[in-house]
Amino acid sequence: LTLDGSILEAWAEGYNVGSLIILILIVFCNYRAKVMLHKLILLELVLALWHGTFIFAQDPYYGWYLSATATLLFLSYFLHNIISWLKIRPFLPRWGSRVFIGTLIAVQPFWIVECWSNWEYFNGLGIRVNVSTRPWEALARDPWWIFTTWKLIDAIKKTYGFKIWGLIKISPRFGVMIGCMALSIVFLLTDVIVTALHITHNAGINPYWRFALVFKCASDTIFLDDFKSVLDDIVARSFSNTGGRV
Repeated sequence: LTLDGSILEAWAEGYNVGSLIILILIVFCNYRAKVMLHKLILLELVLALWHGTFIFAQDPYYGWYLSATATLLFLSYFLHNIISWLKIRPFLPRWGSRVFIGTLIAVQPFWIVECWSNWEYFNGLGIRVNVSTRPWEALARDPWWIFTTWKLIDAIKKTYGFKIWGLIKISPRFGVMIGCMALSIVFLLTDVIVTALHITHNAGINPYWRFALVFKCASDTIFLDDFKSVLDDIVARSFSNTGGRV
């Protein structure tokens, strides 16, 4: 790494780790041990945390540590999509759930290849496949999250008859979650563009995927339960507060 590259990478990893630690503390504040979804969200955050620490590793261990923590990060990506499915599942027909999970399983061979190529590339083992596969990560990682975001907004309009802004007025906390979902998509698209066009400097380092990661994790953390339970609770409290005139 160049000096500029080291500064950028250290800043990005510090942002990554600090943000996820705060989110982990938030999860503990709302955690219910008997709820599987809460356990999965906590595990997602813990797995994603370690890829923000490889800046401290020195050769000859740097490449091995980076690749090991990248594997944990890929597992966190998979868990995030499972969590997305569990949260949006009440609004999906049975065939929709099967398509969601089926397509998610179908891309897992890519992540096996990505783990292998990462080990090869960052440990100087002579294979540079990672240069070609890295731009395709988003396609195997993010379509389910984008669909989940769209489906939630669609359910708010069609199932509950609310407009987004009206629901945000009732529950500002819900508005924060929607904002995090939107920002995560903005940053993941930025990462795709920057990576595909090779316009990053400093040895290819860019912090955009870390911004996307943190905002996705924040979206899972703000409400630990599935979206239907969250929306039902917001509507019920609104109905009660207005004396049943909603």
